[in-house]
Amino acid sequence: MLIYGLSLVIFTNFTLGTVLTLMLGMGLSVSGIYYDKIKIHTQSGFLKYIKIVICTLFIAEIIFVAFLVGYGMTDTADYKEDAVVVLGAGIRGDKVSYALKYRLDKAIEYHHNNPDAIIVVSGGQGAQESVTEAYAMEKYLTQNGVDKKCIIKEEKSTSTNENMRFSKAILDEIFHKDYRIVVITNNFHIYRGVRIAHNEGFVNVSRMGCRTTVYDSIPSYLRETLAVLKLWVIG
Repeated sequence: MLIYGLSLVIFTNFTLGTVLTLMLGMGLSVSGIYYDKIKIHTQSGFLKYIKIVICTLFIAEIIFVAFLVGYGMTDTADYKEDAVVVLGAGIRGDKVSYALKYRLDKAIEYHHNNPDAIIVVSGGQGAQESVTEAYAMEKYLTQNGVDKKCIIKEEKSTSTNENMRFSKAILDEIFHKDYRIVVITNNFHIYRGVRIAHNEGFVNVSRMGCRTTVYDSIPSYLRETLAVLKLWVIG
């Protein structure tokens, strides 16, 4: 886990998820090195209760991740939506990451079944990115057969909240009546994406989740756990 965390820090975009994975690896390594001493000191006293708390949190995290996985794998789109909102993710230069590629591939799949729906690609430019995420997303979609006329770029957002807020402002100007959207993002992110869509004023919201790469799963779910807890506590 320590080597895995170090590899993520070196070879991928620097995020909270990579830091949490590295910290988990360091914690496991220290626990392994001092296992005998820790075992002796946690047999009784205050440290025993710390051990119980840590084990409880670990089990709770597994249950919570299982919930996010199950929710993200349950699609509710019926291909009658008016618009598709594809949430941005990290890019390398102007190339989409695997996480973002899977989101865009799911959007292409949806487009083949409902070519009349507008596709809003949402994402601004991060510190490690040479163009906006929306620009890279539009480029990928057009290179894979989607007509540019079907795509609208939202290039200001830097968070999921802003993804939804700015996308809604765009769609409100296009549709002067009730309209339906489908949110597309990775499985781990779909629950929070839908919740925030409702919080930002969308009423009719469907969802389509896509896969997450194996190497990115641990940092993604560690980061998402904290993000969802933050959403529940402060909205």
